[in-house]
Amino acid sequence: MKIGVYHDNIGTQHAGGIAVYARQLAVALSSSHEVYVYTQDGEMATELAASDVEVVTTPSFDLDEFDGRLSATIKSSLPFGIQPVSKLAMIAWSKYTDVIDHIDDTVDVLITYQLPDDLFLSNLVDVPTVCGFLSDESGGIGTTVHRRFTRTETNFAISPYLADHVSDSLGYEVADVVLPGLDVDAFHPDADPAFVRDEPTILFVGRLIEAKGIFDLLEATAMLEDDVHLRIVGEGEAEDAVRRRCRELGIVDDVRLEGEVDHEDLPGYYAAADVFSLPTHVDSFAMVNLEAMGCGTPVVTTDLEGIKTYLTPGENGVVVPPESPNALATALGELLADPERRRELGSQARRRAREFSWDEQAAQLAALCADVLADDVAGSTVERIPG
Repeated sequence: MKIGVYHDNIGTQHAGGIAVYARQLAVALSSSHEVYVYTQDGEMATELAASDVEVVTTPSFDLDEFDGRLSATIKSSLPFGIQPVSKLAMIAWSKYTDVIDHIDDTVDVLITYQLPDDLFLSNLVDVPTVCGFLSDESGGIGTTVHRRFTRTETNFAISPYLADHVSDSLGYEVADVVLPGLDVDAFHPDADPAFVRDEPTILFVGRLIEAKGIFDLLEATAMLEDDVHLRIVGEGEAEDAVRRRCRELGIVDDVRLEGEVDHEDLPGYYAAADVFSLPTHVDSFAMVNLEAMGCGTPVVTTDLEGIKTYLTPGENGVVVPPESPNALATALGELLADPERRRELGSQARRRAREFSWDEQAAQLAALCADVLADDVAGSTVERIPG
């Protein structure tokens, strides 16, 4: 089977959750199928370059690569983020060059992972399309437009929680759940630490936006009585606000913003931390928690159904209510003060993380694509039979 995967950042070193999920599944699929990835140009992800995946690139449409003043001017004039602009530019390029033709001439089925991509591509390509839901979509006019005009008939979700949400709240039919996997050979406790600190260290990995709970974590850090170091990995539109809040809380010297790092370098950060914390407000899975667990790093996160797909509170991780800096500070303080408890949670977390396999999930996604292809062939045959 020839499978196409379309995502703007899947081919680069970008460590965002959706990009990593799509990339790892594409690599795993390529061991048994011909896989073609359609992505924007950039520094190629190591695992993709080393795989049998064939990569088809468009130019990069990242506004951050433009002149700084021009980029800032464009960003400030947009009523929404810059990511939709980049995606639309990529789709327009694909339409007016030979990328759409390449999809039609080469692949049997095309997988997309974001609603704007699916909306346009399902109407532009002649091959059947499959849409993966990876985030907790909030609905609204965008979802309404997509549901009305998409030609995609088969959807899957990243977790049972998200499948229920997409079905019950957004009105889509979900054919299957394809969980994330974990490369346990890369994410392991013996990874070389990326940094060394004398103080107990808390690590955060994620987009710097309020919904990821970064401000709750800053508040909690300021409440801790003992000296700690907070290492923040990631980028986002709230970066300036994060720096400003650190100054207001008087914790500038206790916090380091690392920026985005290559996904292949993340194990070293997890291994260097005493505790990993993602106090996210809304999340359908939160892959970074699972990555930390794979490295044997105890996790303090939030009590969300998507997270409990893999984390059992009190057994292999600690959860607190979302948007609760006080509860977060208490949980972090207790865990940092108890090395034995950290070792116990880390060991149980590692054991649980090893149960998640990219190969197993790729096989499940391939079976779903095969069903879609069979239905498409059957439908085409029926259309050719005279009535």
